[in-house]
Amino acid sequence: MPESAAPPTTDLASLLRPGSIAVVGASANPDSPGHDYLRCLVEFGFAGPVYPVHRREPEIRGLKAYPDLASIPGDVEFVISCIPSGGILELLDACAEKGVRTVQLFTGRFSETGREEGAELEREVLRRVRAAGIRLLGPNCMGLHDPGWGISFRPDLPRRTGPVAFLSQSGNNTTEVLLHSDVRGIGYRAAISYGNALDIDEADLLDLLGNDSETRVIGAYIEGVRDGRRFLDALRAAGREKPVVVFKGGRTGAGARSAVSHTAALAGSSEVWRGALRQAGAIEVHSQDELIDLFVAFTFFPQAPAGRRVGAVGGGGGRAVQAADACTEEGLEVPPLSDDIRSQIRERAPDLWDWIGNPVDQSILAGAGAGVSGAAVLEMMLDSPQFDLLIANVGEDWVLGRPDSARRLNHIVERFAGIGRRSQKPVAYVLGPADSPDEERWRAVEQARTLLVDAGLAVFPTVERAAWALGCYVRWHEGRA
Repeated sequence: MPESAAPPTTDLASLLRPGSIAVVGASANPDSPGHDYLRCLVEFGFAGPVYPVHRREPEIRGLKAYPDLASIPGDVEFVISCIPSGGILELLDACAEKGVRTVQLFTGRFSETGREEGAELEREVLRRVRAAGIRLLGPNCMGLHDPGWGISFRPDLPRRTGPVAFLSQSGNNTTEVLLHSDVRGIGYRAAISYGNALDIDEADLLDLLGNDSETRVIGAYIEGVRDGRRFLDALRAAGREKPVVVFKGGRTGAGARSAVSHTAALAGSSEVWRGALRQAGAIEVHSQDELIDLFVAFTFFPQAPAGRRVGAVGGGGGRAVQAADACTEEGLEVPPLSDDIRSQIRERAPDLWDWIGNPVDQSILAGAGAGVSGAAVLEMMLDSPQFDLLIANVGEDWVLGRPDSARRLNHIVERFAGIGRRSQKPVAYVLGPADSPDEERWRAVEQARTLLVDAGLAVFPTVERAAWALGCYVRWHEGRA
């Protein structure tokens, strides 16, 4: 590593909670990044001073604009750059004179282009920020989404706050994870797109978030690292405090080539990564779906499970079989119903007590017109010391084929949600996607999902993904113990 790349001692406090922000390259054009950053600061409610910087415009979005940083009367702590790369060196000199602490470069066309002039410009940028004591996020990144502090980079991103922090080398990846996890109820302490990681890198961000009291779960999308030793030390330290979930991009030869052109990242071999993550106590995932599923598990499951024994209720015979297979393949146990539970069922449904088992086939209960429901059996499992984990299959496809289907589905979900609210055991709810051309059916499923999410419950689209998330959750807690 060249001398200019030595990590600085300046802290990163101004990255997560800056007091004032200037958007250099702010624009009145609604189809431009300089407009989006400014609009987000206004609409997300950033409380500090916001300074648009534009050479000609006197006002943008109702805010007084300035021709340059030097013209701004107050202090500027954080600068977002939306100007072309040719003007970056001049901007950094102006930031140094203004006393700016952190600069985020949305600006791209550096080493990720593969061209020597881009790499040389990047090296000069690093020399200048090191000399000035400025911390740099990027280049080639979307930057910070911190809805609790009124900062984001796209106006359509969710406002929901929560305990998850996500760091990502990819800006589009950050956007997709935020949007798709929001419908699952995930709220964010912060999401940070850091691009080429010229200065602030994944090790810095892991240190920062590992020590952040508002962050309970850390997720990361990483294409490559600049300093493997620092990264592993930071990963290990963060993993001692909270779950760290890592989605590694560039695991294949084709993926590694793509990573270089995307963020100039050196991907490394998948075998080395897998071993390193295991040693550091992190959880490796292989898709955005798995990443979000674990955000759901570690956000909404209430506490460390007592063991691996699963009780599953709901759905038809096929889904019951799938639940048993999926749980067993994840190393979980699926014990038969205890004598105590069978006795309770016998009192309500004498014809069924020796027929139903674990997982509970809902179609048996419905077909026999039994005096016991799936929700009632779920309550029995909740109160029984025989079970440590629960899966509640809503069984929406069967319900939506019956008369008065929306009301029935809503009733089932409300009963399940009431059980989940009082549960001290992890409960995974299975509700499939609303992928139907029938608008009434689509709305019924979405309303059911919203009810579960608003109740703060862990919802998964398939029983296999629910079982996988439960297995990861159990193994992580066992590893800590």
